Amino acid sequence: MTTTDDVASLTTVTIPQRRVVRERSVRRGRLGVAVALMAVCALGAVALFGYVSRTQPYLAVGRDVSVGAQITAADLVTVHLNPDPGIAGVPGDRTDQVIGKYASVALLSGTLLNANALVDKPFPAPGEQVVGVSLKAGQMPSAPLRPGASVLLVSTEESTQDKPAAAAPTIRATVVHVIAGARDGTATVSVAVGESDGPVVARLAAQGRLVLTLTSGS
Repeated sequence: MTTTDDVASLTTVTIPQRRVVRERSVRRGRLGVAVALMAVCALGAVALFGYVSRTQPYLAVGRDVSVGAQITAADLVTVHLNPDPGIAGVPGDRTDQVIGKYASVALLSGTLLNANALVDKPFPAPGEQVVGVSLKAGQMPSAPLRPGASVLLVSTEESTQDKPAAAAPTIRATVVHVIAGARDGTATVSVAVGESDGPVVARLAAQGRLVLTLTSGS
């Protein structure tokens, strides 16, 4: 004989079917999330590929190089950067053109190699001195000065009432390195001069009495 309590217990057996429906709903939700994540990853991969494909190889300094040292293959590494007009770098396929040159300034590890920091000949050569000359606009040509350019250093002698202006000495020099100044039109130019001319150039430069001119073939 079936009692009321037995009927009540039988009517509660439908709960497992409801759990199955909920588990299927959860699985479908997880599947949708997985598909969305896969789509995001695919889009990220495409964007990354597009970014990498736009980069170009440039030469960088792999270890510190002292002033005047000759560049070797061990000093260089290749980095990939997006091309930009503001990047004064050396393309990665010009390694052969760089090896064998000399550093006109100290090159620091991890920095991008700049062609203007390299010269073809060792310096200072025997019998030469390198002197830094600070110049203002009007004391040098507006044309860019390149390392290796031949220049003339002309002094501007001041005349006095008791003494007429002496003939301005002219000293031949070679540009080693150029650093643009904080103000427009100013620059500090390192030049290689004869050993006997070094002290003269240093004294005139300290007095601001030097004008730099380019010679033919510079």
